[in-house]
Formats: sequence, C-alpha cells, structure tokens
Amino acid sequence: MNWDAIGATGEVLGAIAVVVSLVYLAFQIRQNTRQIDENTKAAQAAAFDSSIAHTFKARQAIAENSDVARIYLDGSNDPDSLSEEDRVRYRLIVHNILWSLWNIQSQSQVGGELASETWSAQLAILKRMMSTRGFRWFWGNYSQEFGASFQKIVDDLEGKSR
Repeated sequence: MNWDAIGATGEVLGAIAVVVSLVYLAFQIRQNTRQIDENTKAAQAAAFDSSIAHTFKARQAIAENSDVARIYLDGSNDPDSLSEEDRVRYRLIVHNILWSLWNIQSQSQVGGELASETWSAQLAILKRMMSTRGFRWFWGNYSQEFGASFQKIVDDLEGKSR
C-alpha cells in the first residue's frame, strides 16, 4: 500500500468535504436571509394593519355614536364650551386619533414605501384637525405627550399654516 497515495486521496476528499460544506452553508444563509425578509414584511404588514384598525376604531366611534360625534364637533369648534366631562372625552378622542397618526408616522420612518405612502395620505387628516380651535387647545396643552419627531412635524405644519 502506498501511504502517499492514501494521504493524497484523503486530502482530496477533505477538500471536497470543505467545498460541499461551504456550498451548503451558503445555501442555508441565503434561505435564512429570505426567511428574515419574509418575516420582516409580515411584521410590517401586521403593524400597518394594526395602525389602520386603530384609526378606523376612532373614526367609527365618532360615526356610530351621536354623543361622541357631538363632543368631537363641539370640541373642535370651541373646547371651552364643553362641560368638564365632555372636555375630557374630547381630549381622549383627539389623543386616540393623534396616537394613531403618530404610530403611522413612526412606521413610515422604518417601514418602507407602503408605510411612507400611508403617512402621506394621513397628513390630510392631520392638517384638517389642525385647522380647528379645539386642536390648537389640545396641542397647546398636551403636545408633550407625543414623541419629539411627531411634535416637530405638527409644529412645522402649524408654522406653514399661519
């Protein structure tokens, strides 16, 4: 038996095993990357759906309950005309709507084109709310309850609307 031939055969088999292992590893990394991308897209879609559902609930409460609609309309026009109890309700209604918008805006910073497009569409709602006396009352008293980036967006929009 030739030990040199056996050693050379072992080296070739070892090299083949290393190449096969590397190919398998590359395949596994590629497959894992695809799975991570799919999971990220699914998480973004779930977050988007959650934001839209929350916004829908706030709007639905106004649309389906005449007392809530009255409070929202009266509060938007003149929050000082509301009773203390209704002013609290108005504040909570506006808070819920703005938290939904803040959520969508936050997602637009990390969520890609769909979230960014959704935020752009929601700006019309924010601008419409900002045009009311009630919003100005709310924002003057409660803006600090929102993140700095959202505060800056609202404050910048207020500056443009003056």
